[in-house]
Amino acid sequence: MRDYLARLTPKASMLLAIPLIAIAYPVVMILVPAIIRSLVPDVVRSVLSLI
Repeated sequence: MRDYLARLTPKASMLLAIPLIAIAYPVVMILVPAIIRSLVPDVVRSVLSLI
């Protein structure tokens, strides 16, 4: 698989990258805040929001 991806033309790489970015962006924007809210206590978040 690595060899196949290494031999792709730049145009094909861009065509693969665009849908991956379109899928990854909303996932990251939803999951990262949810993980932070679940792991970081309310006290720490309130102190960080003051900074």
